[in-house]
Amino acid sequence: MSDAADHEKRSREIADTTRRLLVAVNTGGIGASFAMAGSLAGHKINPGWAALPASFFMAGLVVTGVSLFLAKHRELKRGEAAKAGNPEPDFTAWYWRSFTWDAIALTLFVVGCIAGLWKLTALVVPT
Repeated sequence: MSDAADHEKRSREIADTTRRLLVAVNTGGIGASFAMAGSLAGHKINPGWAALPASFFMAGLVVTGVSLFLAKHRELKRGEAAKAGNPEPDFTAWYWRSFTWDAIALTLFVVGCIAGLWKLTALVVPT
């Protein structure tokens, strides 16, 4: 039977993988928005439409960065407590949890995708 330390280690590994995924999809969203805007500019479509979805993707990257910094801070505090022989610090508040920040970053990605599609549909001219 596994113990709590195994579950905690696995949880941290999954959180790290989730952050890598969020960085990849939000970065890809920025790239895809700008690539599509560039290709449509050749058809005389103003590339400014890409600013809205790209801003959501960039915000997702910032939130993922916050999640990474908080994870680093938690680990440093845990290490300091272990070195001093103190109990592990309490990180139960919502803002300390990786899940909170990762969920926000994923939501920003989804909103960025929706905003991009919305902006693109506004550009379609009926024939």
